[in-house]
Amino acid sequence: MATLTAPTVNNAKPQIIDGVLKDKRYPDGGGLYLMATAKGGKLWRYNFSLDSKKYVYSLGKYPALSLKDAREIHKELQSQIAKGINPVEEKQKEKLEKQRIEKNSFKEVAEDYLKKQNGQLAPSTLKKHKRALERDFYPRIGKMAIDKITRKDLIAIATAVQDRGAFETAHRLLNLCNQIWRYALQHDKVTHNVVADIDKKIALKGFQNTKYKTITEPKRIGELLNAIDTYTGAYTTKHLLRLLPFVFVRSSNIRFAEWNEFDLINKVWTIPADKMKSRVEHKIPLCTQAIKILEEVYPYTQDAKYVFHSPLSRTRPLTDVAVSAALKRLDFGDEIVPHGFRSMFSTIAYESGKFRGEVIEALLSHQDTNKVRSAYNRAEYSDEKRELVEWYADYLEGVKYGKNY
Repeated sequence: MATLTAPTVNNAKPQIIDGVLKDKRYPDGGGLYLMATAKGGKLWRYNFSLDSKKYVYSLGKYPALSLKDAREIHKELQSQIAKGINPVEEKQKEKLEKQRIEKNSFKEVAEDYLKKQNGQLAPSTLKKHKRALERDFYPRIGKMAIDKITRKDLIAIATAVQDRGAFETAHRLLNLCNQIWRYALQHDKVTHNVVADIDKKIALKGFQNTKYKTITEPKRIGELLNAIDTYTGAYTTKHLLRLLPFVFVRSSNIRFAEWNEFDLINKVWTIPADKMKSRVEHKIPLCTQAIKILEEVYPYTQDAKYVFHSPLSRTRPLTDVAVSAALKRLDFGDEIVPHGFRSMFSTIAYESGKFRGEVIEALLSHQDTNKVRSAYNRAEYSDEKRELVEWYADYLEGVKYGKNY
């Protein structure tokens, strides 16, 4: 018969025997009791016998586990014992299984795989892999035993990645998983490579590989920036190229830029929605270097329709062909295209590990498919975007003058 009450449990204290503080039991019947310890804790315990052996089962601590909850667990344990199930042994099995899972968790195996690739892959590639795992995989399956992860789990993650517009990334992440599972298979962490069973053409949306040529090696970036400064072609072409690395927009956005879009005092470029691929207004914080370039250009094109107008007409923008041709004249045409400055920024920003992916994607005007979250993010990321823009501008200045490599 239960004997404890909530006040009794709340006021339970250890006992003093021969002047020494000792643990004291407060029985509740059926083997369940509260132990008020000499160290000041209150522990729920259950004594029972099974197959002529005596056991003690630890239920938990008070007040985290209330009297009512302790009694409910006690009933469940009694039911198990009546069926011949030993709850102490089951608890030990669960503990061992938890240890096995932790040792063979996806995160543990993936990080072990990356360690083995150290020296085999470029440091930047390893950083990229680690970032992708931390962003997209660990929060969802990091703690799961790798041999318990299914195709469905991996397809769900890859689908979430492609839903944010990163189609090629979704495919590449499954390729990375394939390498991790192959590694796990060789080390007896799994008995089958579930990734090999995934048909990406069916599971994911297809994509056309439109990867733009770009440069990410610091020394070469510095050489490119210095080469742009020496460009002797059209004035507007030169200054468009000077500004392009600092704003990482699509070629059409900068070629069709108008002076009324720029707020040089507050250092913001607001691109109207009708000029954006996403049809959403896009605000770009302008770094000090960008402001300086625009101030240099202003006296020459302030009365023209476009900031960077064609050398043939002040009412027409520079063409994409003209910008690409300028890069070729600088002997960089085989290494980077105008759109490649976006890829340059994205790669370097991600590889720095200093900024959240959401902020980088926001600066690239990659829209979040969740409209509510997207609206919230546009409001929340302004300070982080400016911090990233200034950091990246300093980075470019550093490589230009040989300080960042």
